[in-house]
Amino acid sequence: MIIDAHIHIWNRLDGMIANRRPVIPLGGGMIRIGDDRMLGMPAYMLDCAARAEYAVSEFDAAGVDAGVVVQEYMDGQQNDYLLEVVERFPGRFFAHALPNYWDAAHVVQEAAGLFRRGFRGLKLPAEHLLGKIRLDDRRLMPIWETMEKKKFVLAVDLSEGRDQVEEMNNILGRFPRLRIALGHFGMVNRNGWPGQLHLCRHENVFMETGGIIWLYRDEGYPFPGAIDAIHRAKDEVGVEKLMWGSDWPRTMIDFAYRQSIDFIRKDSSLTDKEKALLLGGNAKNLYQLPEPQIERRAVPCVTEG
Repeated sequence: MIIDAHIHIWNRLDGMIANRRPVIPLGGGMIRIGDDRMLGMPAYMLDCAARAEYAVSEFDAAGVDAGVVVQEYMDGQQNDYLLEVVERFPGRFFAHALPNYWDAAHVVQEAAGLFRRGFRGLKLPAEHLLGKIRLDDRRLMPIWETMEKKKFVLAVDLSEGRDQVEEMNNILGRFPRLRIALGHFGMVNRNGWPGQLHLCRHENVFMETGGIIWLYRDEGYPFPGAIDAIHRAKDEVGVEKLMWGSDWPRTMIDFAYRQSIDFIRKDSSLTDKEKALLLGGNAKNLYQLPEPQIERRAVPCVTEG
């Protein structure tokens, strides 16, 4: 079973970046942030909507069974759309809800409502909260307590380096069985690594590679630095704590979706058992996903002939 443990989907782009500047969709994959105009997603996304249908098509072509949707303030909250997507594509998505952590006085009630609606996970875009709201703020503790009890999953993108590692350790000291997926491979080639990786020494903390090919984009496919980072992480915490993720669709500005998986799938330095765990086995266990109903394989490319 192959599971993409870090993707984004949205049917409307209505977000903001960390300093609260809005992200404005311009069409043709283009966005504007302040005075800067840039390509924010593949140009074929004419209306700047990264819909589930696009993701499922990528899954089917690359032989991927399911994707884990992690939300991001840059895209805007997509809770209603994701509930619709999970219902329309049974077995293809696990969706994390995104509450408004900025409203710390009411976020506990909001999270409880999201759980009642059917979400079994929350996204915590922690890097946006750095210096503003601590992750171990006492007002947030009831959320982490509920998630530990219900075996829900908290997907966390920490600020690069070690700035928020202590806060996560404080949370795990209170709730040691909390299930956590750390994103962006701990910002592996930025300052402070492997500080975030050491959080995986806690029982139910995992790390996924979403965005790793962006971090090593200057190398190009097959990303030898990313493979080296996976080996270093494997030696530190064990391959059982690592998961593959693509960070679709933003990383697909530079590289094809298939490349985001084939750099692992075709690598000769990883064993078949290690690949099976990395590419889906660990995510299947963490997210308690069912076995797929059909066997999926990557579709041959016309350019291979």
